[in-house]
Amino acid sequence: MVNESFEKEAWIDEYAQALELSQTAPVALADAPAPASVPTTQFYVLQSPARDALYTHLFQATPHLLRIEDYTELLQAGLQHALWLLPDFSVAVIWLYEQRTGKLALTAYTGLALNEQETGWLRSCQIYPGEPSAGVAFQRNEIILSINHAPHPDELREELVAINRIRQNHLPPSVLSLCIPLRLPDEKAALGILELICTQVQGAPISDALSCELMPELRAAVTSYSQLLATAIHNKRLYDISERHCRRLDGFDAVVTAISTATDLPDLLRSVLGVVIGLQPFTGGAILLLDPAQARLTLGFAENLPESYCTAVRAFQVIGSSFEEVVRYGQPALRPLMEERCEAQLVVAGYESGMYLPLLAGGTVVGVLALFGDANMYHQVEMPYLMPLMNQIGFAIANVRLYEDSQIERQRLSTVVNSIAEGVVVLDRQGRLVLANEAAMELLSLDTIPYQQPMNEMPDFYAIRDLGGAPLPVEQLPMSRALSGETFYDYRVLLRGASGQNSVMSFSGSPARADQQQPIDGAVVVFRDITALQRIERAKDEFLAVAAHELRSPLAAVRGYTEQLLRRERDRPERDERDLRGLTILSEEVAHMLRMVDNLLDVSRLDAGQLDLQLQQVDVIQLVQRVLDQQRMTASAREVLLHCACTELFVLCDALRIRQVLTNLIGNALKYSPSDTSVEVRIAVQDGPRSTSEATAEPQREVLFAISDAGSGIEPELQARLFERFYRVKNRREEGLGLGLYLSREFVLLHGGRIWVDSTVGKGSTFSFTLPLRYDELCL
Repeated sequence: MVNESFEKEAWIDEYAQALELSQTAPVALADAPAPASVPTTQFYVLQSPARDALYTHLFQATPHLLRIEDYTELLQAGLQHALWLLPDFSVAVIWLYEQRTGKLALTAYTGLALNEQETGWLRSCQIYPGEPSAGVAFQRNEIILSINHAPHPDELREELVAINRIRQNHLPPSVLSLCIPLRLPDEKAALGILELICTQVQGAPISDALSCELMPELRAAVTSYSQLLATAIHNKRLYDISERHCRRLDGFDAVVTAISTATDLPDLLRSVLGVVIGLQPFTGGAILLLDPAQARLTLGFAENLPESYCTAVRAFQVIGSSFEEVVRYGQPALRPLMEERCEAQLVVAGYESGMYLPLLAGGTVVGVLALFGDANMYHQVEMPYLMPLMNQIGFAIANVRLYEDSQIERQRLSTVVNSIAEGVVVLDRQGRLVLANEAAMELLSLDTIPYQQPMNEMPDFYAIRDLGGAPLPVEQLPMSRALSGETFYDYRVLLRGASGQNSVMSFSGSPARADQQQPIDGAVVVFRDITALQRIERAKDEFLAVAAHELRSPLAAVRGYTEQLLRRERDRPERDERDLRGLTILSEEVAHMLRMVDNLLDVSRLDAGQLDLQLQQVDVIQLVQRVLDQQRMTASAREVLLHCACTELFVLCDALRIRQVLTNLIGNALKYSPSDTSVEVRIAVQDGPRSTSEATAEPQREVLFAISDAGSGIEPELQARLFERFYRVKNRREEGLGLGLYLSREFVLLHGGRIWVDSTVGKGSTFSFTLPLRYDELCL
């Protein structure tokens, strides 16, 4: 791979021109001038034949260096070419600058016969720019030819003591050193230094009496060769970087393929471990999964490891193990194996080094990848290449775990839903069925769930109608009501049941959302077949209607005779207070029974559609005053207050039915208010809600009645059921049939009004209802 910035033809021309330079005064590069009494010796005065041989050798060295693919082989070849060009030098060393450490590292050498220990010392040797003599040449960025003497050990840094021993063992006390910056053409900064060492000149040892000079033509040759070698090293580095990127991409591709083809977590662990071991110089390895709740690691999969070690790490606590620092800090660890760290089985099996890599998913450790090999693994592993793979594997493990957990939760949910006797359906935000239990499938006569069925097809598909038999609009479907955000209970419709005949279904539904601030994600609807219950309720209603009708006449007679007896007792001069109290209680109880009978009769009339309103202009202020006067008799220590800005307010309504509504609401407020508190009645005229079909029209005016008490309040989950027929709050001890609020709602709805409750537990309740105002009704 040849760098485009280097053109060997231009380099050769430049070198040839340099050789033609006249041999003028040489450039002295000695550390200090030689004494005047010592004759000057000139080195490397090239003769013509030697010059031609040098030219030829440089011409041949260019393609040779540029086509070498192995980095170590390239450095050794560069050293050999340098020694051939300068045969008086016997030792050659290449120092390369490392940006990470800011030092020059001894990368390659030749001409020294070193033992294994000395070779290790030399590999770890590093010097700072400015330290003799290669560091000085690198700092000055120029060629330096000098005589160097062996330094005293006390003058050296600790890191240089070992290399000084090598010099003492293999080199004379004084040597001639030529340091040449390895600089790319057109670049100012050097990659490193090529240092050549001469141990003797013409058979004589090097001494201070020798003056050293470098001739211009040789200087040009050395400079050109250093540029050639720098270019080859630079190109090889670029090639190696490209190779590493390609291996990294291949590794990512292999890991992604292993992840995408894995069917479950064990298959994923087996695949990715095999891929990682094949990409780097590892012999065996294991993947351990972290359980953060118990701070335990469990063995997920192992390859080429002793069975005894696999048994030892099958499940263990993180604290105190060889994995503790990796899990705690999320940082990799590469170190020799030690028996003291529970790695004796690996040492016996022949492993020497271990690497522990955290498997991260978004910064959270989900496991540890343990890899083992020989002692050279430290120098061969590419940590920057491995960590992105670990993150990829960590995310894959987290995703598979999440998927498996979601499948388990979905199975649990399906088991729970299918165990419910009532039909349960879940819809997404588009109204499509996504879940239905077995009871729902049976009630809807379905074999499979119609997942893509639009909402507008449901009324015809399921034959959904109201209780009167009329087709139900889409917006009135139970599913539509739940998706619109409404929570409802016991919504009854007709449905074609499993028998093929009409069935009465009771639906309850609610929107599904993550929390109240989030948009609706779907809806949950629960329903059951209440056809038999409907028949029973109809029979009960019919019985109650007949019973109430038959009871009313006798009760009316009893009430008349009771009131007559009560008046006689009051008018009697010598009345008995005990008898008077008894007759008063009897009169009140008879009146209470008569009201309950009247309520039952009203319910039966509503069910039969025979309740007709007697509409007339009524002054509701006066009507409220009469109800309040009546209720004050039973208010005891409670105060009843009326707040209204009007003195008269006429509304077209049925005075009897509205009086029933006011009596029920004010009476309930007095019943459930503590002593020495007040019940407040507010009347106001306001704008009613705009109709969605007439958004541009003026809002209709309405009269608001609000009755507030200071009672214990009503729980939110009970408020929606207060207006149901026969519904009573369980913790209330007052007598009644649970029809008062139901009838109040029906009477208000018949008038075209609205009724609702606002309540806070511990702070009381406010029951409100409205009646519409017509154009001819005035507030005076």
